[in-house]
Amino acid sequence: MDKVVIVGVFDFVNFHICKALLDEGIEVRGVQIESEDTGDILVEKRLEIGRNANFTEISLGDISNDSYENETIVLSVYDLYMLYKEEYLLNEDMLINLISKNHWEQIVILVPSQLLSNVIESKAELVIDDFIKRTRAQNKDIQLLYLPTIFGPWQPDTFMFQHSILTDMNRGNAFKGLREETGDALFIDDTVKSIIEIIETKEPGRFLLQSGKSNQWDLCAAFLRLNKQGINDRIEEIKDEDLTKSIVNSTVPIAVALSKQIDHAHRLNS
Repeated sequence: MDKVVIVGVFDFVNFHICKALLDEGIEVRGVQIESEDTGDILVEKRLEIGRNANFTEISLGDISNDSYENETIVLSVYDLYMLYKEEYLLNEDMLINLISKNHWEQIVILVPSQLLSNVIESKAELVIDDFIKRTRAQNKDIQLLYLPTIFGPWQPDTFMFQHSILTDMNRGNAFKGLREETGDALFIDDTVKSIIEIIETKEPGRFLLQSGKSNQWDLCAAFLRLNKQGINDRIEEIKDEDLTKSIVNSTVPIAVALSKQIDHAHRLNS
């Protein structure tokens, strides 16, 4: 994997993937569909990437007009879902055609793990499920990586963890409602390492990233003094046919990982 195109490059998970790939010397072209971030936050993110010669910010039009035969494309439906932007998946020209018209070496889609549930009821999840089915109908050699709650610096306030942190700082907005899975949680740095390892195998299929622990989300919530009463787990029985379960190696204790997220939130909002 020498070249990667990331769609939604400044969104939460994708942004960390971008930084990790650049650290490995991989050429990244990034396109942002639309961002909820303010101009100041986007400036911060661009500064964090730095003047890296391997990074180029491009438009969707640039992707549509160029050939990407030897490149990998990464699309985070996960980020769109958590940002309440899943309606972009309804635009045929924007994403379906983008994936199908180019001869990508590899197609990687990050998906909320709730989409593995045997019962999909919400409109947002139905939109995502339909998008995945339409995409796979055109190209079955896709890597679908299913993610539970991901936490760490730059987590949007649509997650309960970040919303709680900002609320404690008197910077919280009204909570839009629970979307994340509350059955598992992974620290972003550990998750990105596993994501890149899976991408580098070039093996198509469905992969569920897990902590391997039964109460990881609860432990994070307890550290932040969140009350889980009345919150139902967002994933129960799952469709595990042809599903590879991958345990993410945890290298950072929960207290340290969440402290990094808290410190980062304070730095951005000071």
